[in-house]
Amino acid sequence: MQKYLTKKYKNIGGKMRIIITFEFNKPLVLNIQYNHIIQAVLLNWLNDENYQRFIHDTGYEVGNRRYKLYTFSRLQGRFHIDPGQGTITYYDEAKLEVASQDDKFLNYLVNGVIIKDNVKIGNNIVHIKNIRCINYILDSGSKVYTKSPITVYSTFKISDKKKTYYYSPFENEFSKLIRENLIKKYEAMYNKYPADDSFEINYIKNSKLKEKVVIYKDTVIKGWVGEFVLNGSKELINIGYNSGLGSKNSQGFGCIAKCKNMEAKVNA
Repeated sequence: MQKYLTKKYKNIGGKMRIIITFEFNKPLVLNIQYNHIIQAVLLNWLNDENYQRFIHDTGYEVGNRRYKLYTFSRLQGRFHIDPGQGTITYYDEAKLEVASQDDKFLNYLVNGVIIKDNVKIGNNIVHIKNIRCINYILDSGSKVYTKSPITVYSTFKISDKKKTYYYSPFENEFSKLIRENLIKKYEAMYNKYPADDSFEINYIKNSKLKEKVVIYKDTVIKGWVGEFVLNGSKELINIGYNSGLGSKNSQGFGCIAKCKNMEAKVNA
């Protein structure tokens, strides 16, 4: 097995993200709704108990809002879905991309991972083949694609019952609410308002947009996958790149990647 990183790997640098490649002797079988499983694995890898408790219980606060400021992709690799069994099976290997606006999150995560030989994901034992660090800085006009669905919603009270409305990229509120969310994330992280608060996200015409329905612990969440262009404040664009666009990022939503020669995108 290829050796990954180093046992003394202490600092992966500012605003990077990591790609973890898992390999397995037999196919990796998961419930198709596996977001909560990956989220639990990531939190268990954090090798500082106080920080782990902070991320799990609190996160970064502004007003009455709390943000965890990390996100992760769907598992990427060759897969087969069995609708009857409600399972997804990955063959040979699978990759997971994790991003965070907080350098400490990835440092603790990597140092927690490299001391392990085997990892349990669901009922499967997998091996870590390697961990790769990447570092892109996005500019206004950057084209991105989703590695997990972007979810944007509002909650209303109608006849004493809560109703949730999920917005699509075809509605103005989609871009407006993502911008407001990014400003709040910036304030939560840096305790100040961004100098430039401009932001706009638009889907790329002639690209394929698709609505995805994810069930997270019995909660139905709707999101969108596709290709988008980001314009506006470089600070807000990159906090979105590092911590996720839209809501529920720490549950595996809103992870984006930079389009590079329209590289192959394999996402369940």
